[in-house]
Amino acid sequence: MKEITKEEQRALQLELMAYIDKVCREQGIDYSISAGTLLGSVKYKGYIPWDDDIDMMLTRPNYERLMATLMEHLPEHFTLLYYKSHVAYLPFAKLYDNRTYFVSDLDTLNRGTGIFIDIFPLDSLPADKIEGERFKKKVRTAVTHLVSSAPKGLSYASSEKRLYFIAKTLLWLPYHLHYKGHSKILAEKVDLLMQKYNNQNQKFCNFVWSPPKKTGYFDKAIFTEYEDTDFENLKLKKIKNHDVYLSELYGDWRNPPKKKAVRNHNYYRWYWKDKK
Repeated sequence: MKEITKEEQRALQLELMAYIDKVCREQGIDYSISAGTLLGSVKYKGYIPWDDDIDMMLTRPNYERLMATLMEHLPEHFTLLYYKSHVAYLPFAKLYDNRTYFVSDLDTLNRGTGIFIDIFPLDSLPADKIEGERFKKKVRTAVTHLVSSAPKGLSYASSEKRLYFIAKTLLWLPYHLHYKGHSKILAEKVDLLMQKYNNQNQKFCNFVWSPPKKTGYFDKAIFTEYEDTDFENLKLKKIKNHDVYLSELYGDWRNPPKKKAVRNHNYYRWYWKDKK
């Protein structure tokens, strides 16, 4: 097996993102790169130095349109990890290169999948943040059950850090024993729960499987206008009012982050699959 270099990893991620961008432009689907990818585009016109993935976000109607399109049309070497088309243990989608795979001691939840980009749906949040935090807690609990349904080994305890992995191995074991093998039903339940407030006239939205803090309540108005932005060798899409989004997410995003705020996927090692 041949290990994938950092340069190859980024080239494959950019190929995945270029394909999604092409589909979205052809179908009139609005999207924005998000989180560290958006920060990198604004500050560096590409990856932030410590980042190693690509994230994108779509309002729920655009997300559903993109999922439907990707389920119908994909290059042979791409696979969509989405609960309506494959077994999935997380409440968002991934598009990955199926010529690759990862090895990790800490995260085996999606064992067998390859280099990916993350695709996040944005759903409504209530204006009352006390109610919003209760709702987010219900979503986190439902996702815990979904992750715990992973049937193989200790995959249900997958984490970024060894201490978290050990804690989840013990604390989530009862959920694992109860929900193991029921991922399809649980994934549908989570997806519907996340959309609870979408038919109400709510002001805020976000990817609602989010941490227990009263931030990340984004005004829906910022997801009505989009523009092109440079990211490495690509022209991608971003929300025009990125300052409001990045300030809510990172605070003083123009200055370098504190060391503890720097996150990446260095717990993965990537490899090319052997050609048959």
